[in-house]
Amino acid sequence: MEYSACERREPESSVPAHLAASTQNRDVEVVGRRAMACLLDVFLIALLSSVAFAPLLFVRPQLVLVLVLLLSCLLLFCAFYLAHVTVFEGFWGRTLGKALLGIEVVRAEDGGVPGPWRAALRAMMFLFVDMLVGVFVVMASPKKQRLGDLAANTLVVREERRAS
Repeated sequence: MEYSACERREPESSVPAHLAASTQNRDVEVVGRRAMACLLDVFLIALLSSVAFAPLLFVRPQLVLVLVLLLSCLLLFCAFYLAHVTVFEGFWGRTLGKALLGIEVVRAEDGGVPGPWRAALRAMMFLFVDMLVGVFVVMASPKKQRLGDLAANTLVVREERRAS
């Protein structure tokens, strides 16, 4: 069926209108809470990864060994961070830091929990890109999204109060 330029119709979205509207009304002005949640999560993961390397403190270090240990600590931190964010944000919509500060991660299109693949994408973008330029992108973005949010099509919003 052909339409004239005036009658041309856009394809309908697969997302119901009431769900798509739910993300439009969410409060994305949570940059301060988001930064504090990130600091809390990074502190928790650094603590966990340092506990894993505590026995190595008793090894007599040489320069090469110290560099290998530092690189190992960094890689272990990245692995813990990726696992932490993937599990908590993927299935629950928030990490421990975000839960304490009352914010959550949602899918931009319907407001649902992101799922493990989107959460892992957000975490990898944070580790490898956003640590350098993320704060500038968040401040410039109208929906306060960092590059990881843009890639995964997610938003960080103030948590909705649910009726008990």
